[in-house]
Amino acid sequence: MSAPASYRPDRLSDVDRPAAGAGTWALWRVLCLVVICYAAGASLAFLGFGAPSIVVLFLPAGITLSALLLNPRTRWPWILIAVAVTEVVVDVWHGMSPRWVWGFALANTVEPLIGALLLRRYVRGDVDLLRRDHLVAFLACCVGAGPAAGSLIGATMLALSAGLPWPTSVVSFWAGDATGVLVVGGCVLAWWHSRHRQAGARWPLWVALAVLATVAGFWPQHVPLFYLSVPVLFALAFTQPLPVTMIAALATTVTANLMTSTGHGPWAAADTSDQWRTLTLQVFLATTILGALLLAVGVAERDLARRDTSLEREARLRLHALQVLTTDLAKAATSEAIAQAIVREGIGLAADQGSAAILAPDGAGLRVWTTGGRPAGVPGSLDEDTPHAAAIRLRRPVLHQTREEIEAAFPRLAPDFAALGIHSGVCVPIPGDDGTPLGALTFGFLREHGVDADVLSFADALASLSGQALRRAQTYEQEISAAHQLQQALLPAVAADGLPGVRVSADYRPADLASQVGGDWYDVFALPGGRVGFAVGDVVGHHVTAAAAMARLQAALRFVAQTARHPAQVLEDLDRASAVIPDSMMTTVGFADYDPATRLLRFACAGHPPPLLVTGNDARFLWDGRSMPLGVGATARQHAECVLAEQAVVVWYTDGLVERHGQHIAASMQRLADAAGRHGSGDAHALRPHLMRHMVGDRTLGDDTAILCVQFTAAADRG
Repeated sequence: MSAPASYRPDRLSDVDRPAAGAGTWALWRVLCLVVICYAAGASLAFLGFGAPSIVVLFLPAGITLSALLLNPRTRWPWILIAVAVTEVVVDVWHGMSPRWVWGFALANTVEPLIGALLLRRYVRGDVDLLRRDHLVAFLACCVGAGPAAGSLIGATMLALSAGLPWPTSVVSFWAGDATGVLVVGGCVLAWWHSRHRQAGARWPLWVALAVLATVAGFWPQHVPLFYLSVPVLFALAFTQPLPVTMIAALATTVTANLMTSTGHGPWAAADTSDQWRTLTLQVFLATTILGALLLAVGVAERDLARRDTSLEREARLRLHALQVLTTDLAKAATSEAIAQAIVREGIGLAADQGSAAILAPDGAGLRVWTTGGRPAGVPGSLDEDTPHAAAIRLRRPVLHQTREEIEAAFPRLAPDFAALGIHSGVCVPIPGDDGTPLGALTFGFLREHGVDADVLSFADALASLSGQALRRAQTYEQEISAAHQLQQALLPAVAADGLPGVRVSADYRPADLASQVGGDWYDVFALPGGRVGFAVGDVVGHHVTAAAAMARLQAALRFVAQTARHPAQVLEDLDRASAVIPDSMMTTVGFADYDPATRLLRFACAGHPPPLLVTGNDARFLWDGRSMPLGVGATARQHAECVLAEQAVVVWYTDGLVERHGQHIAASMQRLADAAGRHGSGDAHALRPHLMRHMVGDRTLGDDTAILCVQFTAAADRG
């Protein structure tokens, strides 16, 4: 159904605009509905509620008022003309003189017009009778002022046409019309305001119960049981939605008037005039309905206060959790750690399930982390038909409120969503600095229409927070990647191709797993005269500054070793060079040179742990040739030497391998020697991983660790 061409809601002011969604019927449909309902209600007043000479319950008063309130003002003249013509036809049909019927038509059009105009001065849009201010405005304008104006005209017509007393006619006319507005207008407005909410499948049973209670109360004339309907209406007001209460009130009012007009109940037996019987009956019914309405308002306000309290508590908990998440994101150094924090602590604050997807550095792929214990790190692609890819491509939220919408948008993933029980959800892009998304977050719900304004606001806030953390992490990761490449470039190839008489196996474990850089190093290189040089060093610190100092010291050591006469002189020259290298103070270094022809090993240690010599099942530390670390001051350096047996292995290492919190270093060094002796192998490639597993394992290191195993073979062998 569509509005006529002359109806343009976009040109209406707020006052003129009808309730949300009203006015969408074609005008002729509205007029037909109003005429049919009005004629039925007016005929019921004549045939069911009494004789034409008295004013009884007039339901059409509420019908006309509802039609005006639910339609734009441009339609009001047509509605009022249709009502006036219908009133004239019904009145003449039921035997009233054509001379007076136009006066009643005037009364029944002026009355709703005044009520609607006054109400629209105070209430715009839907009239919510559960709001105290809306209810007061409805009662004052539509139940009070409008029927009062109509009763003045109607009572005058009754006085002129039937000779009835004017004062009592005014009161009874007002009581009949006011009750009709209250029950019919209240019922229509309550249902219209709640049109998007379900009233429950049992509401006809409650209405039937109200009718039965009214019949039972109004059946005997001389036993006062008319109040039986009161507790029923109050119980409905306390337990049921307002539309159910109002339709039960309408049914109760119609039933009470029908029972009275057929001679049942105390009002039928009352020895008084018809006007006073009508007045007192309608006042009783209106008072009962008004009491139920006020009770419903009180219950609604109580429920709203509870809901607000609950929402406030949830908001506080969510805010606290968001603060915790902010702290965790600030601590997270990598994109992976940020994504894990988001799915672990963030998405569950607003949704039943969800995921976080982050673009790969090349911008082509996605890595996806999910909640609910499902597999993490799932690869994805921007070419796939997924919510993440759609939100990233469109650069805006992708929202689906029903299972059907999800299946239509992502048919390939429909079985997966069904298996997870997802009925609604939203996916928001994670914003980057230039507007290019860094990824996307999904929020899934086990119910339909689970995405409301609060969810969208939270999702946007979490996406912005995630974007800030990801931008920081990606900058950090780029720096770390460069530092890691530098670290790997500085560490030599451990195969030692071209070096005579040795085989080499080495490993490096940084304490800072996030950066993968540190100040420990090892080196193997050729020296003049066919000799081979070995170096192990440890710069104080674990980060990029330590790696930079290490790089300069390593280059300096290689340079001075080419011309030095022995290892002690290498350390002396390196000590002087360290004076101009920042952050090199207290660096420990172990250096040795080996002559394959004579199998002579010369070694010296500047504050460094002693090398471990492994021969068969025997392992001992070489404690000679020791001196202070670099940069401590002028000190005499010395070296030691020994002739090595064939297949002997010398283990060089940094203190990260043997230092443990709460354990004396001597005991830890003995563990290292025992592990090497028990291994009993002269193969450096087998000994090195054995020692790493025994001394380090999978534990988090407190210091950088480097190990260099040098196996001394026959001079003809090549490593």
